[in-house]
Amino acid sequence: MIVIIGGGSINTSFAKEFIDRLDKSSLSIMACDSGYENCLAIGLEPDIVIGDFDSISREAYEKLQRSNAEVIKLNPVKDDTDIEAAVNIAIHKTSFGEFIYILGGTGKRLDHFLGNVNLLGLGCLKQRKVVIVDEYNYIQMISAGQTLSLSREGEEAQFGHYVSVFPYGGKATGVTMTGFKYPLENATIEGFNTLTVSNELIESSGSITLKEGYLIVCETRDAI
Repeated sequence: MIVIIGGGSINTSFAKEFIDRLDKSSLSIMACDSGYENCLAIGLEPDIVIGDFDSISREAYEKLQRSNAEVIKLNPVKDDTDIEAAVNIAIHKTSFGEFIYILGGTGKRLDHFLGNVNLLGLGCLKQRKVVIVDEYNYIQMISAGQTLSLSREGEEAQFGHYVSVFPYGGKATGVTMTGFKYPLENATIEGFNTLTVSNELIESSGSITLKEGYLIVCETRDAI
């Protein structure tokens, strides 16, 4: 299991609480560029820090050079973002079915956020569970033949009250959602509408499956 800390705005209290709940026996922390500053704010010592270091402060960079972290310096002229490079390394270092969490991947820059959503598909292609998480959202992608199980409590307890799904890269067919307020059975979902926003789990457990395509699944909760 790997947690990637990006340079986006981050709720340090939430991030610390989220990471504290993870299994430490197999946990590795990676920071991306100014994500190292987020690590310092959370109180984390990352195992790996990767980036072209064009957005990190001088003070933080000097502290990084004195740390025990493995530093992977990237060329600033490249065809991928620092987080994409980190996700690819994380995929190489993990096994099938393992989780790769991205914190600090939402924030103010919507272009970077949408780019990070693209990276969820790498999890589908490489059979990893790549998830973008912040204090209000838990975002992942599932592909044809996969089943995502949710429940009100226990290990599969949903992150937030609402569950929204969106087709990605074209239409999603054979979509079935059981246990929800607005169930679907073998449905086809196409883009350019909001039909599947803000569904709610009303049974003790539920599931989401599809036969063809990709679905972005957002478990969300309102600000407190």
